[in-house]
Amino acid sequence: MTVLIVSTPWDWSAEQVANQLRDRGVRYAWLDVGAFPLDLALAAELDDGAWSGGLTGARPVELREVTSVFYRRPSDFTLPAGMSGPERRFARAQARVGLGGILSSLPARWINHPAVLADAEYKPRQLVTASRVGMAVPPTLVTNQAEAARKFAARYGDLIVKPLAEPIVEEAGSHTAVWTRKVIAADLDDLAGVETTAHLFQQWVPKRFEVRLTVVGDRMFPVAIHAGSEQARVDWRSDYDALSYELVECPPDIAGQVADYCRAFGLTYAAFDFVVTTGGRWVFLECNGAGQWGWLAEELDLPIAAALADELTKE
Repeated sequence: MTVLIVSTPWDWSAEQVANQLRDRGVRYAWLDVGAFPLDLALAAELDDGAWSGGLTGARPVELREVTSVFYRRPSDFTLPAGMSGPERRFARAQARVGLGGILSSLPARWINHPAVLADAEYKPRQLVTASRVGMAVPPTLVTNQAEAARKFAARYGDLIVKPLAEPIVEEAGSHTAVWTRKVIAADLDDLAGVETTAHLFQQWVPKRFEVRLTVVGDRMFPVAIHAGSEQARVDWRSDYDALSYELVECPPDIAGQVADYCRAFGLTYAAFDFVVTTGGRWVFLECNGAGQWGWLAEELDLPIAAALADELTKE
């Protein structure tokens, strides 16, 4: 048995899973695809319907020995300096389909398979799936039309707007996070820029607190997140210093709906975000198939790494 960990070298959460595997005497290999092709070489041969050979670098990987894969957050390929823009685009596409295709075809137990993660990433599909399994979902509008947003606000009152995809803007070597924010009257008067791309607007849901529900197989770890600032009450990720945490019980109906949701997408691991209203109703916001869990495990001593190791070493 060899467990393959696919993530950046500085991934704290992946390191906790590696420690669990090491303590159990389970062999593992750690791979970051960002090392390809400069510091990682690939030689894989198709033999009797399976790939043999492997990857050579700081931590060699023999493909036929891989029984499970913990796929976290690999970095992008590091291509040789001096390549032109068209050359880089071509080389990256070949690396993605070549190395990515080899890895994704391994007959292993995945947490989670890249194709599953890609399928589960689409927020509009998340909302439809959540609704279909019985979860409460806020009224939602996806649009690039200012007038549609104004009409939506007239129907539903206070709104929030948030990114549909990775909430990071990279420019001039720096990174800026784009958080969820409330839409105020002045925003509705001037929605310049809405027409340039798709935006997700939702009805604002007054909350007692939010819940990050981490799912590993059939185990669930629900944590209440209490916001201690106005900024955190809109998006708790924007002000971690203002947060406090406590373990809560997951209502049986929510647990069943979450399990149905994971089955619908084929997710073994998932991080769900809910709002819990003043009346105790759980309202689905989103689900991340590669969401972070390490800080909560550390804050509340949750055995999430052990649960992941259990799943990765199942017979």
